[in-house]
Amino acid sequence: MIMKICFLTHNLKQDNGGGVFSAHVVSGIAKAMNADAEILTTEKSGFAGEQAILNFGRIAFFRTFFAARKAFKNCDVIHAFDLFPYGMLAVFAGLGLGKKVIITLIGSGSIIPLYQPAASFFARFALRRAHRLVAISAFTRGEILKKVPGLEIHVIHPGIDLSEYKTILQEPLSDEIKKLQPYILSVGTIRWRKGYKRSIRAFAEVVKKFPDYRYVIVGKKQSEKFFRELQDIIGELNLQGKVIFLETIEMRAELLRWYRGAELFCLFSENINHDVEGFGIVFLEAAACGLPVVGIKNCGVEDAIEDGKNGILIGSRDPKEFAGAIISILGDEEKKQSMGKKSIARAKMFAWGEKNEEYQKLYSHY
Repeated sequence: MIMKICFLTHNLKQDNGGGVFSAHVVSGIAKAMNADAEILTTEKSGFAGEQAILNFGRIAFFRTFFAARKAFKNCDVIHAFDLFPYGMLAVFAGLGLGKKVIITLIGSGSIIPLYQPAASFFARFALRRAHRLVAISAFTRGEILKKVPGLEIHVIHPGIDLSEYKTILQEPLSDEIKKLQPYILSVGTIRWRKGYKRSIRAFAEVVKKFPDYRYVIVGKKQSEKFFRELQDIIGELNLQGKVIFLETIEMRAELLRWYRGAELFCLFSENINHDVEGFGIVFLEAAACGLPVVGIKNCGVEDAIEDGKNGILIGSRDPKEFAGAIISILGDEEKKQSMGKKSIARAKMFAWGEKNEEYQKLYSHY
């Protein structure tokens, strides 16, 4: 009999890290288990078997609850991405149906509810009720165990599709990319958690040493207010024309070309009020393109970077220390080349094929 799995996630679009991750896990598990996948999402992504029916507004929630429960009745396994809201919906809408529930714990959506009085009881119940818990990093697992000790949580890191990079790495760069070289690169939604206020200040130190460099930031704006604050910092530091925002990069191939044209990748991830960087798939994408990487400790990025080998992890929130790490790489061509080669080797350790095998072992008991 063919297993039927019901997946719950926000979207499976290719223009955001969460969507790329969900799409690979869903397709990988369905193929590895020869399973029939039904996918319930909040935003329509165009995937086969997808229904965009998950709406968590106050009124629409009840319709979502019963629609999900109806879908669950015809499934063998329910697999939700992040504890809130999808994992909690999977557990509570599945009560009494006798279905196995797996929750992939990603980051903020699995940690913040444990600190909210109104949600904590339900979050803890869902975690204890689920049959399997999978965290995408040791950091995410550790943060959850701080609040709910004793849980068995497997760690399966996100992977990358190495085949995406083979052609891109051989293609000539566009004139648009060439005219901005040399540049360092960050990729991520333009929001406070990505630490752009600090990384722009760090770049102000970098450009003193390397005046020809630019700082390219690829990501969509989350709010106009925050974007204006970044523009104010750029003006304050006289970095007009040196910090470049690219908001319309939606095709994966185009994004990978921007990685390829960079000299170094960096992201100054912030953890405030338990809103965290659960892993940092962009560091693996950069590594697959042969870039040395610089990130921050005490978040999921620690699992993506091999500190001192393919990049540097900074222990403080000081932009000058962050800048120092970048300068130490850019100023030493031998070190830069060595880290770039080790980045490629690091990326190969996270091939999706191996990650799907880990998920297959998780499912093998069902």
